[in-house]
Amino acid sequence: MTTQPQHIILLEVEADVGLLTQAVRELCLANLFDRVDTEEMVLGCSEMGHNAVRHGLGGQAEIYALKSGKLIRVVISDNGPGIPNIELASRQGYSTVKTSLGLGLESTQRLVDNFSIVSSEGNGTQITLEKYRPLTNDIIDYGMVSIPDDNYNYNGDQYILKEYDGDSVLLGVVDGPGQGYDAYSIAQSCKQFVENNYRKPLTELMTALNTLMKESNDDVGITCSLARITPTHISYIGLGDTHSYLSIDHGDMIRLDNQEGRVGYVSKVKEAKFDSHFMSAVKVVLCTDGIKKITVIPNVDSKAQDLANSLFDQYHRSFGDATIIIADYKLN
Repeated sequence: MTTQPQHIILLEVEADVGLLTQAVRELCLANLFDRVDTEEMVLGCSEMGHNAVRHGLGGQAEIYALKSGKLIRVVISDNGPGIPNIELASRQGYSTVKTSLGLGLESTQRLVDNFSIVSSEGNGTQITLEKYRPLTNDIIDYGMVSIPDDNYNYNGDQYILKEYDGDSVLLGVVDGPGQGYDAYSIAQSCKQFVENNYRKPLTELMTALNTLMKESNDDVGITCSLARITPTHISYIGLGDTHSYLSIDHGDMIRLDNQEGRVGYVSKVKEAKFDSHFMSAVKVVLCTDGIKKITVIPNVDSKAQDLANSLFDQYHRSFGDATIIIADYKLN
């Protein structure tokens, strides 16, 4: 079944862009997006709409509300000559018209949660912008504690929390090599890489991360755990001495197995260690090695932040960076 757009707006003159932004704003607010997310989406659509009129010889915008309003998608197509060099056009501030807002494609990407462009010389351009409504507390409850070693100002641990599609999340912990700024810098780069490639399957994503670290100048490698939760499904992969725990449908917590080694120093990343369905709820706990191996998880049904605080106080090592992140996901 083909999904029909809520609005189709022709973009022939500058005034049509106002109709586009008005429709996007009203649809976002009607579907409970907050003001900041709404105006970011409006601004991105405004820039791309003006580009279609100014550079693309006009076109049209299709506006969708998907997944019961959790996802707003706008597809802007133009009739122009196409973009011969997308990389150049994506540079911040690039514009072929002095009166342009000058945001460029790169800055527009920063305003939305997903941005894609299809263009070739002589065949016009199609741009898709998506904004996801953040998951509400009745769907997912987070808890996290992350602190650096007492002797360092920078935290060599990083955590990943990437919500998408209005109902899914990619979680992770990255433990950089050692402590201090170098560990922080490497872990931060790996976190950014994962967030930029969050839709890749977990094994593929960890393999790409392993390749990235092999190509770096680091001679130690990192350790990492990644968990993806979508409605009724959870998958997990871990490499190294990070450690993780899982409860499905309010059952007992089990420990999830990691592949031995360090990211950047294994010849091959093995398939994701855990892949399962759930009926009503799932709770996952991800830890770096600054947290001792957890033997007992008390009050498994407590609030995620309360549980994170309790586990951190009980299992935190006296040295090293330490991070624990918990996600408690419940189906409506």
